[in-house]
Amino acid sequence: MMHIDARRMALALGLSSALTFLAQGPALAQTAPAKAKPATTAPTKPAPEKAGEGKTLSLSGKDTNGKLLTRDELRACLKQREALTGRLNELDAARTNTNQEREGLSQGQAALKSDRDNLGGMKTAVDELNTRTKAFQVEVEAWNKRVADFTESKASGAAADKQRTEINEQGEVLRKRQLELTSDRSSTLARGEEQIKVFNARAAAVDAKVADWNERNRKLNNDGEALQLERQTWVTDCGDRRYREDDEKAVLSGK
Repeated sequence: MMHIDARRMALALGLSSALTFLAQGPALAQTAPAKAKPATTAPTKPAPEKAGEGKTLSLSGKDTNGKLLTRDELRACLKQREALTGRLNELDAARTNTNQEREGLSQGQAALKSDRDNLGGMKTAVDELNTRTKAFQVEVEAWNKRVADFTESKASGAAADKQRTEINEQGEVLRKRQLELTSDRSSTLARGEEQIKVFNARAAAVDAKVADWNERNRKLNNDGEALQLERQTWVTDCGDRRYREDDEKAVLSGK
């Protein structure tokens, strides 16, 4: 008597455990808060005149009685102010670009997460195959019970022969369906592995872009902090100190 073991018939896929996804990629770091800009564009204000000094001004636009800048110091301060302003503009432009990139990378990560949930339609295919497999297993278990009951009955005669024939025919149908399910399972797993390979390649590319963005963002933050310190030093050494208006005219005229 032919007997089909229901456990051998079971074809539950468990695709999520059989196939491996890439781990969660690196997260996008936070951009640095906006820094105060160097006081490079503030209008100059006249400072209190002292005997023999003539009209004096300050680069920060503040009234100050600080130490008077020499002409050479004023020339160096003006040159440094121009350099600080140029670096600040470059930093602002770079920050604008990285912020725009961040939006694109965030959208890419969101798209990956959405694709991962279904993986190119594989989840739907696997769910459908698992539903068929469970229904098939129920039929196999019922058939195995029918076989066991028939064997225990030790029936004989024409009626028993007819029942045996029906059981065997049903078993052949189940065997064919088992082969179909096994073939479908193999093809589904193969498709799933290919989809995962494609997904992992995309995820790796996005992860590499995120890692590169985080490194550039870290450098921008460090550059911003360094520029802020230089700006503070410039304010102390240059901005809040007085200089002669005549010296400014001379410097601006190239003397």
